[in-house]
Amino acid sequence: MFHFRSIRWRIAVTYTILISLFLIGLFLYFSTQVQANNLERLRAQLTTYVLLLSQDHELRNGLAQSRWQAGDDELVRLMAGWTTLLNARITLISADGSVLADSAAESLLMEDHSNRPEIIQALASGTGSSSRFSRTLGFEMLYVAAILTPAASGQWSVVSDITGYRSQAIGHWGGPVGILRVSVPLQDVTTTISPSPSSIFVAIVIVLLVSAASAVLLAERTARPIRRLTHTASRMAQGDLSTRLVPSSHDEVGQLTRAFNRMADQLEFQITSISRERERLTSVLNNLVDGVFILDNQGRVRLCNSVAARMVGISDQFAGNLMTNGAQVQGIPFALVVRDHRIVETWQMCQENRRQANRIFQWDNRTVQAIALPFVAGGIHGYIVLLQDLTELHRLERVRQDFVSNISHELRTPLASLRALTETLRDGAWDDPQAGPLFLDRVETEVDALSQMVQELLELSRIESGQVPFRFCAVPVSEIILTPVERLQPQAARGQIELIVDLPARLPWVQADAQRVHQVVTNLVHNALKFSPSGASVNISAGIAPAGRQMMVSITDTGIGIPAEDQSRIFERFYKTDRARSSGGTGLGLAIAKHIVQTHGGRIWVDSIEGKGSTFSFTLPVVTPE
Repeated sequence: MFHFRSIRWRIAVTYTILISLFLIGLFLYFSTQVQANNLERLRAQLTTYVLLLSQDHELRNGLAQSRWQAGDDELVRLMAGWTTLLNARITLISADGSVLADSAAESLLMEDHSNRPEIIQALASGTGSSSRFSRTLGFEMLYVAAILTPAASGQWSVVSDITGYRSQAIGHWGGPVGILRVSVPLQDVTTTISPSPSSIFVAIVIVLLVSAASAVLLAERTARPIRRLTHTASRMAQGDLSTRLVPSSHDEVGQLTRAFNRMADQLEFQITSISRERERLTSVLNNLVDGVFILDNQGRVRLCNSVAARMVGISDQFAGNLMTNGAQVQGIPFALVVRDHRIVETWQMCQENRRQANRIFQWDNRTVQAIALPFVAGGIHGYIVLLQDLTELHRLERVRQDFVSNISHELRTPLASLRALTETLRDGAWDDPQAGPLFLDRVETEVDALSQMVQELLELSRIESGQVPFRFCAVPVSEIILTPVERLQPQAARGQIELIVDLPARLPWVQADAQRVHQVVTNLVHNALKFSPSGASVNISAGIAPAGRQMMVSITDTGIGIPAEDQSRIFERFYKTDRARSSGGTGLGLAIAKHIVQTHGGRIWVDSIEGKGSTFSFTLPVVTPE
């Protein structure tokens, strides 16, 4: 019926309207009853009056003797006197219905009254009454009539009950000689017995205000705990599971509050448990090195970890719409997320056979293995798709294979030389005074080469494993550069190569192990000299790195350069850009230099253009002012 957003106003307005309707109906009912009772009392009073007036002997005898005529002045004066006495209209009517006298109108102009209801009833029972519209006066009137009989033909007595509401005439009579009628306007009666409209309006307004105030107070008392429940439920919906309500009563609302608190306790416990389990799952998934997709039976993504998101480029496809665990891709088809038919085919194969399926393929310069597994959890079928990045494993496998191949090649040459020298000596060369010592010197040279290779391998292994002690201290940059350069100056002079050292003044000191850094600089400058032609130059410079807090040392040559495809691998063990491995050396120098620089907290790299030269650079931490 009424639509309010607040139950308080719904209750208040409804009850106010119901109370108002009830009071109005009650008022109308009692008003009608009071009016009816007052009207009945007035009718009884008028009946008493008319019966008393009908006992007038002179009036009765005059009518019986036909002494009175319509409009007779004596009758008019009599009617007027009675009207003044009773404050009512008096009408005298003959037995045939003609009006003989009337206190309110000209009798000669009045029509026949024999058909009036009160006249008909009086002729039938002695008295009669009616409430009707007066055509003579133009408004509602209450009429009471009584018959007039000759004085000698009957005796009347007036009997009234103790309440005064009812009167009747008892007697016997002969034929009626006339009818006496007393009437009063009903408008005066209604005005007298009924309150004014303004008083009714004021009473209704007062009742409405009182009932509305009472209804609002009652509704507010009823709605207040419900609002508290609503507010508490809203806070719980926003994540505040610790909020509770204190029951303020033992009625239904109090019972609802206690039930709500019990529900909140259970909900908090369950959500905490679920959140804890989800955090464990999310932590496990996000700490896996493999990409993980969890799919439903229709192949829609339900969960994925950050590794999987990075591998398939979800952050690019769904820019700004991805959470850490990929929750925003929930419900999206797997094929739309990964966008690679090989991964989708692997999952479809698992879906068809209901068993594990895997596939290895090249994907965006990476070697990826896709593994699809079916699972059943809680009666729900789903799939787990793992994406394993095998690029590093394949690279390490290739490095291992190259290492085995390279070390085999490096060892085969001196070992073959030793075998040939040994066989030559065994065949009699050791008896030759000139050839014997020469062959022994060559054996010693090959053994020294093998010893150096083994020594460098052991040193590299010890550096990688952290077994080599480093003695860090503040060292000026000039010391770690000039000492190796001076040592290699004779070699540069023999090759007619110019060594240029460019060191700005007031360079900050570095935190380093000077002996180990000497080894790095020596290796890099030696390589630059070895691969530079006569007349070339090698430039050694130092300065603050663009990133700051690091000193960068660069060795630049104008030699043969390094092919682009070899630049990422030259720091591997035994790796040489010379495929025939005719350049000499063990191929371990750059690997040792790399690990020494990394141990210092720096990095080493190369920029090279084949045929134009190379620039090897490395960084070392700068000593803080403290």
